[in-house]
Amino acid sequence: MLIRLLGPVELEREARIRQVRPPQVALALAALAWEVGRVVPVETLQERIWGEQVPDGARKTLYTIITQLRHDVLGDDGDVLRRLGGYLLDVDETAVDLVLFRGLAERAAAVPEPEAPLGEALGLWRGEPLMGLPGEWAERARRALRDEHKEVCLRWARAVTRADPGPAVAALSPLAEEYPLDEPVAAALIEALHEWGRTAEALTRFADVRALLAEELGVDPGPELHRVHQRLLHPDQGVRAAKPLAPAQLPLDLDCFVGRAAELERLDGERAPVRVIHGPPGVGKSSLALRWAHLHREHYPDGQLHADLDASDAAAVLPRFLGSLGVPEGRVPASLDAQIGLFRSVLSGRRVLVVLDGARDAAQVRPLLAGAPGCLTLITTRSDLSGLSVTSGASLLRLDVLPDGDARGLLSARLGTARLSAEPEAAGQIVRRCGRLPLALAIVAARLSRRTELSLADTAADLARPGLEPFVHADPAIDLRRALGRSYHDLPEPAARLFRLLGRESGAHLSLAAVASLAGLPVDRARETVDRLDHANLVELRAEGRVRLHDLLRVYAAEQGRAADDQEVRQEATRRLLDHYVHTALSASDACYPHRERLHPPPPVTGVVVQRFAGATQALRWFAAESPPLPALLAEATGAGLNRHTWQLAWAFSEFMQRRGPWAEILNVQAVALSAAERLDDGLAAARCHNATARAHVKLGHDREAVAHFERALELHRRFTEPALEAHVHLGLTVPLSRIRPGRELEHAVRAMELFRQGGDVVGEARALNNAGWWRAQRGEYEQALADCRRAQRLLAEFGYPQGEGHAWDSVAYVLDAMGHHAEAVACYERAAELLRGCDDLYPAAETLVRLGETHALAGEAEAALDAWKRAAEWFDELGDARAEEVREQARALRNR
Repeated sequence: MLIRLLGPVELEREARIRQVRPPQVALALAALAWEVGRVVPVETLQERIWGEQVPDGARKTLYTIITQLRHDVLGDDGDVLRRLGGYLLDVDETAVDLVLFRGLAERAAAVPEPEAPLGEALGLWRGEPLMGLPGEWAERARRALRDEHKEVCLRWARAVTRADPGPAVAALSPLAEEYPLDEPVAAALIEALHEWGRTAEALTRFADVRALLAEELGVDPGPELHRVHQRLLHPDQGVRAAKPLAPAQLPLDLDCFVGRAAELERLDGERAPVRVIHGPPGVGKSSLALRWAHLHREHYPDGQLHADLDASDAAAVLPRFLGSLGVPEGRVPASLDAQIGLFRSVLSGRRVLVVLDGARDAAQVRPLLAGAPGCLTLITTRSDLSGLSVTSGASLLRLDVLPDGDARGLLSARLGTARLSAEPEAAGQIVRRCGRLPLALAIVAARLSRRTELSLADTAADLARPGLEPFVHADPAIDLRRALGRSYHDLPEPAARLFRLLGRESGAHLSLAAVASLAGLPVDRARETVDRLDHANLVELRAEGRVRLHDLLRVYAAEQGRAADDQEVRQEATRRLLDHYVHTALSASDACYPHRERLHPPPPVTGVVVQRFAGATQALRWFAAESPPLPALLAEATGAGLNRHTWQLAWAFSEFMQRRGPWAEILNVQAVALSAAERLDDGLAAARCHNATARAHVKLGHDREAVAHFERALELHRRFTEPALEAHVHLGLTVPLSRIRPGRELEHAVRAMELFRQGGDVVGEARALNNAGWWRAQRGEYEQALADCRRAQRLLAEFGYPQGEGHAWDSVAYVLDAMGHHAEAVACYERAAELLRGCDDLYPAAETLVRLGETHALAGEAEAALDAWKRAAEWFDELGDARAEEVREQARALRNR
């Protein structure tokens, strides 16, 4: 199969050619084949098919088009694969005539007799490329392809002129008509006419071109036309033109360049004539570009040009580039358009690398793009130049911070391995404080290189100070604050204001709804503003809709916020953000744990976006994503004096955290919440915090501390008429009491049942019944214990409370095992683990599997025991709990028996 783009869009199979119709399907195939093997974003695909005005329902229509491509066009010869954010044409690259054409043209540059591969390349053309396809993208692609065809045709004509000038004249004549101001085409045609014996016609052609250049561009013929003209006038003198200059303008490559192997390989594999490296300030874009340029400079023997666009624009750069390429100063046209045309003409037929460093936007670089075949433009930018991928076929490479190993390697390359090896912990602290940002690491390394007596530990301590002062440098080119400021000061005020508001500990990783609340904007407006920050590479908008902010950028944002926004503005933003979190967390808690007590805080203030959840799965994902920034949010709430927000937010997350088991973190969170409740003098809130704290102490084996917090919670609850809340405390007390004051566990379980009954909490009463059954089993009262636990299981199933039902099945299994009913116990343990896992109660689920394994082991079923313990260890691993290793040790002991 061959997909033809160099003419009508057609499919060739076994010498039979079929035109692809209708136009939208042909456009989709062409758009995918243009970047065969690479993902084309859905938005790009839509724009290529429908233009800038994408109609409503375009995505649905696109899906229909893709289906038609898969089944009616490609069939068994290929596929269109769905990838994150777009589609990919899955065929062999050589199944696209455009790829074959470019490959032949590239191969011709490496052989002494290029006419054969160039002729083969030209033979692939079957008329106007993408013939008949409508739209702006198709027209842009046609123009680009016509330019490529011109360059290959020109190279072929030059190769055959001496041996066979007639075909060269035939090929060049229509090109000269199409490109009347193209000096290389004119020179080649004049030379071919002369070789064919039509010197008078050649001289006339030269005179016409000279007059046209003067009239249209205000310039005289360039060196190549002048050389050919002299040859016509003095055929026997062998006039030799001066060899065109080959500028070598690349700045010095860094000997201490480290890492970026994947990025260098990605750049190697690109075929795009324009390649863009973008990313946040200080991430090492320029260093990567220069490293790649130096590694590949031999592929561009006609020169390497370089421009720092932070300090100049196209109007200043173009004359310098033209002069470097041999154009005399007097021949440089006055107008920018004429300079652009001359620049492209001079590059024609040459292999030149152009490196444009620090581009502000696409408009700044478009005049400087080296569009001739064999040339390459490599651009670095703090902005998102994705428009160039549409208009110029550019590839985009986003650069992120260094991996930890490469960040250490950068320090090692600049300071020496011995110095880092002497203080490995301090080196790690430096890497973390620098956020693995290459510029920050280089600034710190420069200071350490200058002051050899300075220890890494002292430097790490200095970096721990708040603010960016440790990263300030006398040289503006490597001052981190100035580097960040160049991106920030280009922002429009709404985006700058949002960036400043993100300068908070909790602002490093927010959802769009949280960002909208922080800014007091609707979500759509917030997304537009975040997109602007993302395009400036000051934040990263992740695929899951979360906003990520590098730590040092966050510090810079906080500095700007303190300087530009008054305290009231910042306080209002903090209140909106915390209102969002409290109300959204309570909404998630209601979705995940419908039988849990509900809180009723005051309504959120104006401008707050509250997320609602369709079910437990969606809410659990939210909890998992928002747990890491919870300590920072609580610290922010405490600092703002929002004590109610502090304890309610901690309470909303407590059930999720208890089921996941980060016990030490729970203690920290609840300590902050308890202090807030006490400042409010809210006894009921304090009792809830004591209860949650005690439950974490139980899991950590801190029984005395647990009992103290449970008893304090009981003391507070007795001041209020909340029997169900008091009942929860009695249930919790049973476990630590059994270990330090055994004998009263059943009494507390029965008291919990009574209190739940008084409070009308039937689910709680069933849970307490299961608890009582468990403690009866500990006393050897198996028949009553089994009856209690089975009844609790039935009630909890009837009430639709799978977590409680899972615990009840676990109790039933334990009692059955104690009574010698092994097979029934195994089935009940499996059911318990299934229910607990299904409602995300991971820690008890893993404990259930541990007991299941012990049951199998006592029955002599070693393989079944090992399987249960393997699953338990995996679930503990998922929680990051150290018990995983204890369970594996248990398994190893069984294997060694």
